[in-house]
Amino acid sequence: MTTAWKNNSCKILWVHLLIATIAVPSSAQTGPTLPSGIELGLGSGYTLPHRDMMQHLVTGHSKQIAIGCGWNLSGGWTDRRDATGHYWHGVELAWTELGGDALGTMTSALWLTRFPSKIGHTELGLGAGWSSTPWNAESAPSSVAISTRLNAGLHAAWVFPILRTPRSAWLVKARFTHFSNGAISLPNLGINNIGLDLRHQWREEYDIPQRRLTSYREERRGALALEMSLRAGVRDVGLPGGELHPIFNVHVLGLHHSKRSPSRAWVVANDLGYNQSLRVTGAASGANSPLNRLQYSILGGARWDFNRIQVTALQGWMCTNPDQELGAMYLMVTMHYECSPAVAIELGLKSFQFRADYPFIGFRHQLGSLKKGRLENVD
Repeated sequence: MTTAWKNNSCKILWVHLLIATIAVPSSAQTGPTLPSGIELGLGSGYTLPHRDMMQHLVTGHSKQIAIGCGWNLSGGWTDRRDATGHYWHGVELAWTELGGDALGTMTSALWLTRFPSKIGHTELGLGAGWSSTPWNAESAPSSVAISTRLNAGLHAAWVFPILRTPRSAWLVKARFTHFSNGAISLPNLGINNIGLDLRHQWREEYDIPQRRLTSYREERRGALALEMSLRAGVRDVGLPGGELHPIFNVHVLGLHHSKRSPSRAWVVANDLGYNQSLRVTGAASGANSPLNRLQYSILGGARWDFNRIQVTALQGWMCTNPDQELGAMYLMVTMHYECSPAVAIELGLKSFQFRADYPFIGFRHQLGSLKKGRLENVD
């Protein structure tokens, strides 16, 4: 398959989809052709060469085709928030040509949430992407941006409506999406793609389906709560395909829920980890005392609660045995999924100097909440 053939095929597909997107709303005046809440988007953008090694990889503009489905939200965590419009949840499937043969394409699935603002919506999301051209020493030696086919995706965007009719709406979306494998495998420069989309949303009587969330139960947690997590992760160092080094952590966290909105909380935490990576001492695990691999950190930050799902963002300071290459300050972002009010599964990422260091999974148990001067178990 030649580059010229691929470019011509993309242009032809682009024109056909654009004609279809414009034509459908005109015929939708007598009846909607797609269910309310469906979105179709076409966009163009640019893959940022954020590292010197990527300068030669970006040879053109990126192109994206996306289809999504969502619904407006009410109740639950949306209560007690200063909203100037609807909150929105949805799923988006997208195909992105990244703008270079060595970058290939990324097929992605993202879970998105839109937060209303005075002008449009702020959109945040996460998910996964499948790379068509990961690094390979023989077949793709220049594809140094990504070394695995499956990658995690983080997404932020601003969505602004430009035209509304009873059966449809036209939206403009300015987006930023990051894909990487969390440094499980090197090279892992990551993909940072920015773009501008024109999107069409099918509606019914100016609106889309609405989903009522379970009311947020304030009695489920007190103003103060204490949690403990057991976590495990891996880190790759050295040349691509190098040995994976295990990392284990005990994480104790205290949080105070906001009086204004119980779905937001301030957080402080203590973290004790055993890090077997060579980056700690520069020596193999058998050549050093385990005490020299213990890392104690203090952290502070915030948590946002979306009923069963919570997101915690913390700034950490490593007090003992900081990594030689990375330093003592780091960021930690964790997503928690509650299996019960007391137990949750965790998936997170630790990052030094805004570069992914290692991902981790864990199990969290809420020890109790402080009410009336004593620690009470979670029901």
